[in-house]
Amino acid sequence: MKPMYYKDEDGKEYKISFSEELQMKNLKAANSNTKWLRMNFYAKILLVIIMLALTVAFIFMLYRLDQTNFFSNLLYRK
Repeated sequence: MKPMYYKDEDGKEYKISFSEELQMKNLKAANSNTKWLRMNFYAKILLVIIMLALTVAFIFMLYRLDQTNFFSNLLYRK
């Protein structure tokens, strides 16, 4: 297993110990997990907004259909 090196802002390279290597891997995994959790949260919010819009559209459609009386419009056409 080849050792990992950490490059500083100055350009100096430092050899990283095994425990620091594990900490860096865990940090990368935690950052990746946080990114996926954030994307999952935004997807759920988008899904709730879409479901709310469809519910409002359905309720409005039922309201407009309730106002229209099809049989009286067909019988009393002028």
